[in-house]
Formats: sequence, structure tokens, C-alpha cells
Amino acid sequence: MVPELRWVVAHMFQALKMMNLASALKAKGNAQEAYAAVIELGRIGTDKAIELLTRALSRGDGVARSAARELGKLRAERALPVLAAMLGQDDVSQAATDALLAYGPAAVGPLLDMLKTGNGVARRAATIALGELRDERAVEPLIQILQTDDVYAVRTAAATALGQLKDARAVWVLVQTLQLRDETTPDRQAALDHLRHAAQLAMRKIGDPLSTRRAAAGPATPEAAVQQMEQALVNADQHPRLVNDPKLLNQDELIEVVKEVISASEEISWASLESREPLLPAYFKTYEQRARAAEIVGRELQRRGGKALLRQVHEQQLGSNSVIGNWWNMLEE
Repeated sequence: MVPELRWVVAHMFQALKMMNLASALKAKGNAQEAYAAVIELGRIGTDKAIELLTRALSRGDGVARSAARELGKLRAERALPVLAAMLGQDDVSQAATDALLAYGPAAVGPLLDMLKTGNGVARRAATIALGELRDERAVEPLIQILQTDDVYAVRTAAATALGQLKDARAVWVLVQTLQLRDETTPDRQAALDHLRHAAQLAMRKIGDPLSTRRAAAGPATPEAAVQQMEQALVNADQHPRLVNDPKLLNQDELIEVVKEVISASEEISWASLESREPLLPAYFKTYEQRARAAEIVGRELQRRGGKALLRQVHEQQLGSNSVIGNWWNMLEE
């Protein structure tokens, strides 16, 4: 048989085989031929095989779970968004999560997309997976989820994931989480208690973000760990809210930092008149520290709304304070 004819025969045989496998995947229920087809498609691993496996995910049964596992082994990029879309689907979600974890860093992008588009169950599954992957690209999106998600279970998963990532940028938000007001119903209060517990554990895993090494003997209780962390933040040379990226703060939080700068300046004036030492936190002891905090906030406000927003905030919310005005006037466009 000439080579060209041999290739044609082999191609026809392969096409027929794929048609048979596609037909087997349509078998209802937990049909053995459907399972066998999934295994064989995973072994073949061609583009057509991957296409058939991704279609099988919509079955929402044991065959779909088997298809997810095979896709995880193949790690085909084209299957990533389909697997991510399966998060939150009761019968397939865990298998899809396991498959995405098998992709490693390549799965981070689709998982982050799911944080924006998925339902509560899907967002929680994506959050858990991001914690397992331990990729630093997930830190800021998880901080955002911890602050804003309207489902406590998702926020609790985000706190746990941030503990796994062990990034110091999360510490201040975790401290804020512990200070949330109590809820008004027993169910929501129980959910909030779970969130607080997860935040405590995450803080213990991250450790003191302002020291280069942790003490050999750590705090005996989660409460002691929280107190130690908060004290470290109070004693820092930078405002605790600004330990994180200022882009993560909302406008009211930014303005609150500047108001604290103004209060610190007023305290210095009163202390001078009363011949006493000013009562200031460690991060506002020097002129340079206060100026730096005001500058950081000013640059972030300017990034969001230009000089117009700076003028509006300065006039309407800071009483046209002259000290802040001088600092902000030196900011460049």
C-alpha cells in the first residue's frame, strides 16, 4: 500500500473511531460505554478528543466528573474556561476544581474571572482553588472578595486562602474583618463567627508583617495573635491602612487617613501650647511620616479623578486645610 493511501485509511479509521466514541458519550445514565469512551478520549488527547470531553461536562453526572479528570490530566488550554464554568455545578464542581488545580498557574486567570462572574457557590469554589494554587496574582482579588462579597461563605474562603498565600498585604484587611459589627440574626451571626475564626487563623499563618522573623514561641491563643498583630501595626512607621496597596481602599477610607493626619497636626499644636509631649501614634511621630501619608493618599485620589477630585475633597471634606493643601499642591500630574 502506497504511503498516501495508508495515510487516508488511517485517517478514515481515526474519524470513524471518534464518531463511535462521540456516540458512546450520548448513552444515558452511568452507561459503561460512556465511561469507557471518556477514558479512551483521554488517552487519545487530540483536539477533537478534548472537544468531546468538554462537551461531556454538561452531562452533570459521573461521566462528566470522569471527563473533568481526564481534562485535568491533558491540561489543554482550550478546556480551561469550560472547566471554570463548571464550578458551582453541584455534580461536577469538585471534579472541575481538581482538574483546574492540575493545571497549576495556568488556571489562575479563569479562576479570577469566575470571582467576577460566578454565583456564590462558584465564587467560593474558585476562592478555595486559588488558595490551593498559592499564586501571588490572587492576593489583591482575594482581598477585594474578603471586603465586598455579599456571601459570608465566600468571604470565609477568601480569608482561608489569604492565610495559605501568606502575603503581608492581607493583614490589615484581616484585622478589619475581626472588627466587623455583630449581625442581627442567629444564622448570619454564626456565619460571621466562622469568618472571624478564619481571619484569626489566616493572621497566625501570615505572622507579623512588620518584622523579618517571628518569635520562636508564638502566641498561645488566636486572640493573643490578633493582639500582637494589631500592636505591630500600631507601632509601625506607616499608617496601618497604607500597609496595603492604596488602590484597595475606597475613597472614604483614603479621606479618613488624611483626617487623621490633620488631627495629628492639631494635636502637635495643642501640645506645644500646653508644654507637653504630643500624643501621637508611632506612624505619625515625624513630619516626614505625616507628609508621606498625605502624599500617598493624594496621589491615589489624583489617579482616580485628577486635580479636580483633589480640589473637591480638599474643599468639601477637609475644610480647605492649609497643611494638606500645601502638600497636595506639590503633587505632579
